[in-house]
Amino acid sequence: MLREGLDKGYAKMPIVRAGAILLLAAGAALGGCGGTSLKPDAPQGANLAGSWKLDHSASDDPQKILDRMRTEANHIISRQLQAQGQSPPAFHGDPLRRSPMAHIVEAAAARGDYLTIRQDGGEFVLDYGTTRRTFTPGEHSVVSAEGGVGDQTSGWKGREYVIVIRGQAGPDVTESYGLSDDGKHLVQKLHIGEAELPPVNLTRVYDPTNETAPRQLPNSD
Repeated sequence: MLREGLDKGYAKMPIVRAGAILLLAAGAALGGCGGTSLKPDAPQGANLAGSWKLDHSASDDPQKILDRMRTEANHIISRQLQAQGQSPPAFHGDPLRRSPMAHIVEAAAARGDYLTIRQDGGEFVLDYGTTRRTFTPGEHSVVSAEGGVGDQTSGWKGREYVIVIRGQAGPDVTESYGLSDDGKHLVQKLHIGEAELPPVNLTRVYDPTNETAPRQLPNSD
């Protein structure tokens, strides 16, 4: 479906604007685990609460992931131009400028190095100092998402807290938070389902900390 969507777009575009062209593939099949049952109650002993600081050396580098996505985007655009019998011209601008998948990676990186988790009173809270995200385990809701809105579900899957957003027009996104096997680190896994580009995975590892995150007026994202 990526190729089909891009083919239709090139027939109408004498000037190549890479970011716009890439979005023509947004109708691709999306992955996700929306059918997975997420529980409202944490299993006994599953406690992620605490203050955490990102360990860059143990985590994926978002910039390297974006660079790889940019290369993939340029390859897709070049292949579609060649399939139309056109010589690939110089691209105008960044092919990821209007990519919803890239925006999700950029937003995750922009949250900073500090994360405080609270889980009590029927809430699961992710506080980054600059933004705060609050979830009710087991609850379904409609939220803002890349491309418009999405259906959000969150809750416990085993000893991990999982957040699933099935986008109405953008990619499906799954986040999970859990402790490492030795219980000493917090591991966040971000999966962005296939849309205008192949699926993307970003893993971030946090260590316990006594440091305090820079504070700003919190808002929800």
